[in-house]
Amino acid sequence: MFFVNSVRVAPGVRSAVAVACGVLSALSWGAARADEVDPVVVSASRMPQLLRTAPIGATVITAEQIERSGVSDANEAIRKLGGVPARADLTNGRENKIDLRGFGDAASQNVVVLVDGIRLSENENVTARLSAIPLDRIDRIEIVRGSSSVMWGEGASAGAINVILKQPEGARDGAAVTSGRVQAAVASFGGHELGASGEYGMGPWLLDAAVKRVRDGGWRENAEYRQDVGSFGAQLRLKDVRAAFRVQHEDQASRLPGALSFEDARQRPRSTDTPRDYANASEMRYTTQLAWQASPAWALQLDAGKRERTSASRYVSFGSAEVRSNSQQSQLTPTVRYAQDFSGVDVKAVSGVDLQEWRFDKTGSLGLETGTQRNRAFFARGDVALPTATRISAGWRSETVNKVGNFPGTGGSFGLPASVYNRDDHLYASELGLSQTVIPGWEVYGRAATSYRLANIDENRLTPSQGPLRPQRNSDREIGVKWAQGAQSATVRYFTQKTRDEIVYDASVFANANIDPTQRKGVEAEGRWQATQRLSVSAVVQQLTARFREGVNAGKEMVLVAPRSATLRAGWRIDDHQTLDAGVQFLAASRYSGDESNGCSMRVPSSTLLDARYAWSDRDWTLAVSGNNLTDRRGFDYGYAYTLDGSNPCGASATVRGVYPYAGRSLKLAVTRRF
Repeated sequence: MFFVNSVRVAPGVRSAVAVACGVLSALSWGAARADEVDPVVVSASRMPQLLRTAPIGATVITAEQIERSGVSDANEAIRKLGGVPARADLTNGRENKIDLRGFGDAASQNVVVLVDGIRLSENENVTARLSAIPLDRIDRIEIVRGSSSVMWGEGASAGAINVILKQPEGARDGAAVTSGRVQAAVASFGGHELGASGEYGMGPWLLDAAVKRVRDGGWRENAEYRQDVGSFGAQLRLKDVRAAFRVQHEDQASRLPGALSFEDARQRPRSTDTPRDYANASEMRYTTQLAWQASPAWALQLDAGKRERTSASRYVSFGSAEVRSNSQQSQLTPTVRYAQDFSGVDVKAVSGVDLQEWRFDKTGSLGLETGTQRNRAFFARGDVALPTATRISAGWRSETVNKVGNFPGTGGSFGLPASVYNRDDHLYASELGLSQTVIPGWEVYGRAATSYRLANIDENRLTPSQGPLRPQRNSDREIGVKWAQGAQSATVRYFTQKTRDEIVYDASVFANANIDPTQRKGVEAEGRWQATQRLSVSAVVQQLTARFREGVNAGKEMVLVAPRSATLRAGWRIDDHQTLDAGVQFLAASRYSGDESNGCSMRVPSSTLLDARYAWSDRDWTLAVSGNNLTDRRGFDYGYAYTLDGSNPCGASATVRGVYPYAGRSLKLAVTRRF
């Protein structure tokens, strides 16, 4: 099932394989005397497993890495520390579109984002709000690449991102345990940040709270940004029982500088053509978890979550009135886990039910639009580790989804017709993985998986038939090599994914559509090298192709997909008080949105961005200065070009063209006090 030579490999992919193998060789040569480190554990299968032997392509970002890098939020950590390509947040917030495996403009709809296993991803064309999670509450971030619908359901076509929060330390010897932190920062463009967090533990009770205030004047005109977040958590831990509750509130207000023409982006990139546009949002999240270790082998857990979101936006530049929307989402997931060793054969299994409800309404000049979604799923996954250092895993999911939508239409000669639908889908996902230890420290693995995603309410609003789109279905194959020795590690993986009925905006029909079959394939390599006791280096490299397999565009490239990306980071502990961390991110040029025919000679340009952070710390205080885009490079990573007559989208007849410039050099000075 897992044969590289059964698939033709592009020349660029071959070169990436050569580079990746060189990285593995160099790291293994330099690691002969590395110190041992704690093994990395991931929970991608809803049960703890060693990352080293798991048959998955995963990256884990630790709390220490987050703190040392100086990133502002989880979204930035995934991009800079996880090496995941991303494009600008078009709503001028901090939720860049994270693109795990080349899905371009629909990247956010093809990855599931979770917090402690509870779904954060939206059923709208809205990126999951990672920036609201307090950084100092994060224990680790798990990035799993490739189809992950068995565990996490619809939308996990490119993978899943699970943010694992810290479990506060409890009391020792009957004494209360307290800790806290306050931080203040000033930044370029009139920005500032204030934050505070604390923990208190007494006996079986553990409490934590955090608040954050962000103000940013913006690099461009009409680019002000405001965010206020508060959270509270409580845990009760007894011998075999754990109960946890968390509530979080966020308010966000963004001005919308919008797109610029090609010429304006070159001549006056900080300007705006939409000086009065804005978008505001408010969100409440509630999560509850109950866990019971019924016996050494059996454990039960119940995860529950609820999210309430309101938003208001107005695009004055288009003459529109304010549009308000409300949505409520709830999730209930009971699971049972089993773990037992049978004479050297380690058996683990998990099964459960996912129940989700979602309601939506939107009001504006067009009247009232409503929608609902109901998900009912059963999943099961098993993992067997044999005495031969072989691991076999398999999983299955069955899910029924009902979507209801009622869009009143816009009317008029060029308006959108009404769209009313009530659709049921019964979907399946599966996965099979095999991992083998070849020699101590070296693992090889193979994986096959299927996944699916459904169009959200925004995508179903405008379709060629004015009815709901068909489900998107994906089939993955992946093989990889992992190496680890002490503090050094490296992974190289080759993947291919075939997709039918992919859901994207199709410029040829000016609507969201199920396009002709597509294929993505490529190589990913990542490694970590402890060069000396005080110097560490890490790198993530990706090279992929994303093309149409059939239809009028067969063989042509997908839009807004960079064929190459790379991240290189270095951390230097100068002495016991000083650290210096720096990173470079590279994103290759890609095709403009709207250029499905590949007729445009121009590209969204490549970018190479440098960031760094210097910090001085003692037991209680940290003083840090950090910067982004330190070379003050000017450019953009998102652009579109459309025509009304089907001609070359970059030709003289192009009627709709625009780009979103990214911010120039910015600096931040932060002071932190720990208690």
